[in-house]
Amino acid sequence: MPTIPLPDILLILGILAAIVGACTIFTNAIEWVGHRCNLSAGVVGSVLAAVGTALPETIVPIVAIVSGAVNPNAMSVESAGEIGTGAILGAPFMLGTLAMFITGLAVLIFTWLKKRTLHMPLDHEQFYRDMTYFFIAYGIAACSALIPASASGFRYGIAVLLLGIYGLYLYKTLTDTTEENTVVDPAHPEENEDHHLDPLYFAPKSAEPKTAMMVIQTVVGLALIIVLAHEFVGEINHLATSLKLDAMVLSLIIIPIATELPEKFNSVMWISQRKDTLAMGNLTGAMVFQSCIPTAIGVAFTPWVFTALAKTSVLYCLLSALIITAVGFRIGAKATPFVLLSGGLFYGFFVWQVLQSLPK
Repeated sequence: MPTIPLPDILLILGILAAIVGACTIFTNAIEWVGHRCNLSAGVVGSVLAAVGTALPETIVPIVAIVSGAVNPNAMSVESAGEIGTGAILGAPFMLGTLAMFITGLAVLIFTWLKKRTLHMPLDHEQFYRDMTYFFIAYGIAACSALIPASASGFRYGIAVLLLGIYGLYLYKTLTDTTEENTVVDPAHPEENEDHHLDPLYFAPKSAEPKTAMMVIQTVVGLALIIVLAHEFVGEINHLATSLKLDAMVLSLIIIPIATELPEKFNSVMWISQRKDTLAMGNLTGAMVFQSCIPTAIGVAFTPWVFTALAKTSVLYCLLSALIITAVGFRIGAKATPFVLLSGGLFYGFFVWQVLQSLPK
């Protein structure tokens, strides 16, 4: 196997560091936007932050599909469809397994550093609403692979249904008046979510910065995330080509790792600040978005045929999400990070299967 040049490694690490900085700018701004609009932590995490940071991984499959359709000389339609399908399925798989594991690990690390406790105070109703919509939408999208490509009209109908599900999810989330901005546990006041807002980076001396500055910082942070994620994907694509990895491995594992970095970094930063509703909502809200919007594109505009690895990724994603939802984060339970670590087991086993499937 070819060795990876040191300059490439340093460039990738530099881009990663820049993405962390961009995510810090974005999360700081998006919290202020939510505060100014009097939105709950659940709405800020599950809608504003989730949709914003989900844009990079949504763009990748669209670019692949359009590239194959518009410029067949650069990429075959079949290869474009395969990369697009893999990238679409890889995003929720990463969120439901690796991102959950990283979030749980972050809680353990920051607890060890005495910056928080193991208890995770979060809005269970928001979490359950997110996961319910995810299971419904992702289940419909997965079953759509059984529909023959000739039934294009039916496929378009499924795509519209998925878009409608996300519209309903947005309506229910934005109109829910039962949520509060702070999750309170009277028995453990020291463990309650800390919703202290750091000064807006673009107006550090202002106690109540202008809305325009919040919007500008949000746009700048999001633009940096998208640009840097695109550059990271380009570097990863280059390395994957050098290492002669096939398209499905690239689209199921490598591309989602790159494009899901914003969600992971945002959630880790919020975990360190004991803002667990924001941290988990950032992941679960992105899972809902990824199971509705990109999958609608895949169902309507790609062959939507799953390879054996793609089917495995769907199964592991659903199993990981089900275990986390039913065991560790059920309503009334005291949420702890340990069940989140189970996502790492599914991800690790999947990577092992992928490596076993590569040509010797």
